[in-house]
Amino acid sequence: MQDYDMKLRRKTGAARRTKKMAAARASANGVDRAGNSEVRRLSRVYHLSNEALSRVTGASPRTVAYWNAGTPPQRSSAQKIREVTRLFDALADIIDPKVIGQWLQRPNQQLDGSTPLQVMERGETDRLWRMIWQLHEGHSG
Repeated sequence: MQDYDMKLRRKTGAARRTKKMAAARASANGVDRAGNSEVRRLSRVYHLSNEALSRVTGASPRTVAYWNAGTPPQRSSAQKIREVTRLFDALADIIDPKVIGQWLQRPNQQLDGSTPLQVMERGETDRLWRMIWQLHEGHSG
């Protein structure tokens, strides 16, 4: 009986440590204590579809669906999500956050006719940052 109690204590202690490690990983990877992921915030605030989130993060649509369901992203994906969040937060200072999802899919003259989404997919987010800076400074292009 005593051996059983010791094994049980070891297992519950290991389970507590595992839960703590999972919580720490989730926190580091863009999931807050309430379990609301940064991905859900992007979807909700900027009206982004799973397809758009997939395209801007480079993750599969299935992976984005998992993130929206509360599964924490891997470290590399979490870094990309933070970068995208920073960009969209800067855009929200200039344009209404509700239209960012639509804006991403419209061809833009300042981007040589490409959509902002295409520019992001090509890894040219510096062009968007330059556009944001110019608009912040009062330049039209």
